[in-house]
Amino acid sequence: MDPDDLRPADEAILDELKGGRVTKGALVDWTGYSRNTVYNRLEVLEAAGYVECVHDGTRLFELIDDPRKSD
Repeated sequence: MDPDDLRPADEAILDELKGGRVTKGALVDWTGYSRNTVYNRLEVLEAAGYVECVHDGTRLFELIDDPRKSD
């Protein structure tokens, strides 16, 4: 996934994860996107190696690599 491929929901999720670990439920509340959208975009971001689920029971995610950062 290239940074140009990021959708608005991805941007919102990444913005929230910049502040630290966040649950899927909190991402739904804080971004205003539906549970389905957040789940689907987290799957895409996780497959790309940008985020990681660190606790399956609570679906707690953390940012691994922000694709938007400048080198």
